[in-house]
Amino acid sequence: MITINPEKLVKNASSSGELIFRGGLALQAELGAQNVERYRKFLTTPKGQTFLLQQTILQAQNAKRGTRIYNPLAPIIAKGLGQEFTKRKPKRHVDIEGGIGLFRNLIGRGEPRTSNENAVKFFDNRLKKQVDLQVRYGGELNNLDKYPNRKGQLGEEVKDFIKFRIRDAVNGRYIIFPALISEITDNSSAEVSPISYIGRADKVHIYGGYSRSISFSINVVAQREGDIPIIWEKINYAKGLVLPQYKQFFGKTGVTDNTRPVAPIIYLTLGDLFNNSPGFFTSVNLTIPQDNVWELTDGSQVPHLCQLSFEFTYIGKENPTMTSKHYDNISNSFPFEELPEDNTETPSNKQLRRNNRKARREKRQARRQQRRLDRKSFGDAFKKKQAELGPNKTFTWRGKSYTTNTA
Repeated sequence: MITINPEKLVKNASSSGELIFRGGLALQAELGAQNVERYRKFLTTPKGQTFLLQQTILQAQNAKRGTRIYNPLAPIIAKGLGQEFTKRKPKRHVDIEGGIGLFRNLIGRGEPRTSNENAVKFFDNRLKKQVDLQVRYGGELNNLDKYPNRKGQLGEEVKDFIKFRIRDAVNGRYIIFPALISEITDNSSAEVSPISYIGRADKVHIYGGYSRSISFSINVVAQREGDIPIIWEKINYAKGLVLPQYKQFFGKTGVTDNTRPVAPIIYLTLGDLFNNSPGFFTSVNLTIPQDNVWELTDGSQVPHLCQLSFEFTYIGKENPTMTSKHYDNISNSFPFEELPEDNTETPSNKQLRRNNRKARREKRQARRQQRRLDRKSFGDAFKKKQAELGPNKTFTWRGKSYTTNTA
């Protein structure tokens, strides 16, 4: 049982009479010392040693390589601190994410963490370098193979885990965000018109066409001040993809100062579902979450986190049919094999009546021949059928079946 000295509470009161620490600083220290002593005695027991071994094994199985070494001093220090120092309590692992000497490739990441690394930057073990996914808005007209990097220079594509890019076909520019994609919806709908006829209660439906729309959302994040102008430049031009671009129009009269609006056509790449698929945006919606962090510098006071939602109308690359490739690269793995067409002509009503009359004539003729055969003796009937049918055939005489092999 713990006995509390009233003097400990008085000595930890402020000038206004309020307690600085819950229960008093001296009491907190005394309780912390007792907790540490109890935990130390527990570690000397067989159960305590088993506990340490279990924690070491469990920590070694952590998915994150830089946190696989258990820190046995962490619980001792934590038990000695009061509730007011919760944020100061140490982690239960030794943080060696940058690696340690010869064990860098086994425990750490292969190289130390840099101060500029953020959520849109990762370390590529194949290239042995960091890859910055936050690239600028840019590109080259009539050249799909030139991609911008973070500095705005054109070259090879900065490859993300999932391919995601928007190509402005009118201006020849790429809008590439890190692939933080969610809420993908692909909707195909048929356009059918019902018509009612006099004397019919049901309706006749006439097929008129189809439409297809893809909606998706992306999270746009700036982890440091240098990302602010990059992401908001791309957001600005993404919002413009529902507006026309006015370009010079050359008329037959030679007047060249007229301008005409050009519709915003884009090419969408989303994984291997859509690869440079042509279409247009019918909606580009920007959402700023309520709990957000804003940049405070004058001239760039914008949030660090927002969400862009797109509504994309799919045009496609081929004439759409039931057996078309509705997805791009992935559709190459399941080619559709069409069945051969049935070229047989449907007989007309006149031809059907002619065939029926012919079948009835043949049936009447077969009955007359059978009556003639039944009037003959068995020997004469057998010889006649053997001559007509040949060996090992079956014939009927007076309601019974016989073969032409033996009488």
